Amino acid sequence: MNTDLTLVIMAAGLGSRFGGDKQLVSLGPAGEPMLVLSIQSAIRSGFKRAVLVIRPELEAELHELLIRFLPAHFEYHFCYQSLTDLPNDTQLADVSHRLKPWGTAHALWCARDSVNGPMAVINADDFYGDSAFASLAKGLTARPNDWMMVAYPIELTLSEHGGVNRGLCQVEQGQLRSVAEWLNIQAQDHGFIGEGPEGLAPLPSQSLVSMTCWGFSPSIFDVIKRELIEFIEQQGQLPKSECYLPAVVQAGIEQGVPVFVDVASEPWLGVTYPQDTVWVKQKLMELLSDKTH
Repeated sequence: MNTDLTLVIMAAGLGSRFGGDKQLVSLGPAGEPMLVLSIQSAIRSGFKRAVLVIRPELEAELHELLIRFLPAHFEYHFCYQSLTDLPNDTQLADVSHRLKPWGTAHALWCARDSVNGPMAVINADDFYGDSAFASLAKGLTARPNDWMMVAYPIELTLSEHGGVNRGLCQVEQGQLRSVAEWLNIQAQDHGFIGEGPEGLAPLPSQSLVSMTCWGFSPSIFDVIKRELIEFIEQQGQLPKSECYLPAVVQAGIEQGVPVFVDVASEPWLGVTYPQDTVWVKQKLMELLSDKTH
């Protein structure tokens, strides 16, 4: 196994609530999109290459952005999230009913031929901060065969403009015991509420959530394969069903895979709704104005 650290960026999303391609929006002090800021952070922490999972129509513009903002020596590759790129054992002859990609687990699956060593996996449209990548680099270097995540306190990850989706984490003695996708999480007067596996329910105020800031060994692809086969069998005919990465991580935990957890020491920033952009730009200017890239 190659021990060089790879950053996998899931950048094929449609940004349905945002109303466009969030992964291309200029948000940083010099007009950088979020994914450029993440790659710059990763480079500072010792990552050697990046793999961007994209839709084909994004490649030209992303290529121009990466040439503009990244060091010439940094290695990056594009791979496409295609609806037909599924495990050979799946039984799905027709995908014409699909209205969106198969979800984050499938996005990472599409990068399997481009990664053969320890990897960090993030969203293209989130800001994680240098310390998150330093944690990932340290953990992946010390434990290249294990999995890990950087978790964020839930109150630091919400939007004033509507509900958000998060992976709710149960952490014990520094390891992840469970992670479940919760939808439409919002703050209320006395805490938080969202749609969990059992329906609408309150969330504990001290909850930690996954913001898709993971560290994996290549063993993740074996677990994704099994989960995708089962997902397609059960939900493959639905037009908008998605196979979420937290569900794959949960399957790994149940199979005995240790998932180590670091808690973020810097704020997470992201744009779920168009109204989020003004505040995020201002916050990024405050956080990054004294950094040299």
